[in-house]
Amino acid sequence: MRYECCPDGTWERAIARPAAALGSGIAGYHGFRFDLARPRRRLELPDFMTTLVILFGQELSVHEPVGAGVPTATAYTSVFAGMQSRARIGEHDGRLSGVEVVIAPWAAHTLFRTPMNALANRVVEPSDLLGARYGALGERLGNSPDWATRFALLDATLARWMTDGPCVSARVLWAWKRMNRTAGRIPVHVLARECGWSERHLERRFEQQIGLLPKAASRILRLRGALGLLSRGHTGASAASVSGYCDQGHLSREFKAMTGWTLTHFARTRGIEHTGPADTDRGARRPTSLVLPG
Repeated sequence: MRYECCPDGTWERAIARPAAALGSGIAGYHGFRFDLARPRRRLELPDFMTTLVILFGQELSVHEPVGAGVPTATAYTSVFAGMQSRARIGEHDGRLSGVEVVIAPWAAHTLFRTPMNALANRVVEPSDLLGARYGALGERLGNSPDWATRFALLDATLARWMTDGPCVSARVLWAWKRMNRTAGRIPVHVLARECGWSERHLERRFEQQIGLLPKAASRILRLRGALGLLSRGHTGASAASVSGYCDQGHLSREFKAMTGWTLTHFARTRGIEHTGPADTDRGARRPTSLVLPG
């Protein structure tokens, strides 16, 4: 476990790997506590993973996808977000504590016993999905004495939820991993041929157990790959070429369409100092979040 704490006590965070017995479907635990003097807003980029955020008594407001029309916000006591193809904004009043679980969509299909296309591009209360199984999990986690105890409780709880849920199709899981390895650059018809299914059958099963159609998921992967390259110093032209875009302009248009931001504005804002941990990303070597100024 990795632990960080601000010297003045205004924030802390803990990052840990889930128990090996949970397999690769549970990617990580991120514990956090903020006690800031001002509200905090974050832009959450489209992601190929799903997230479960369990809060310890506060509320988080989530704004509808950027660029989707008149912005509206809904307050949640905890949050599950399926695969998202558009950016959203999360906001709190400066005081927030909880733990975020990063979950592969095929594992979320098992955990929540729900077709993932019903949860794609949606944010819901976990209790609405899990009912009595969810119980007082947030309260139990909040009352635990330390982060290690909280993560151990999550290990046991998620292992129990995984035992009797629907299993992901081996071919869907193979296709999901193949798309990850190619960073979304493999054409859907090639993926279907290698998988041994018709393109339509792959689309139907993939959407049910992952959340989005393969083409939409590939679009997210290509964008995330390009952002990772840009964050490591590649030029826009280089990142676009390696990630499968026609040119830098194509990459810029895709980023604007999916986030509502220009790449230049995003990069400049990433460089602005803010209260809280300097690193706000959920995964290594890939931008996933942006703390908004003001």
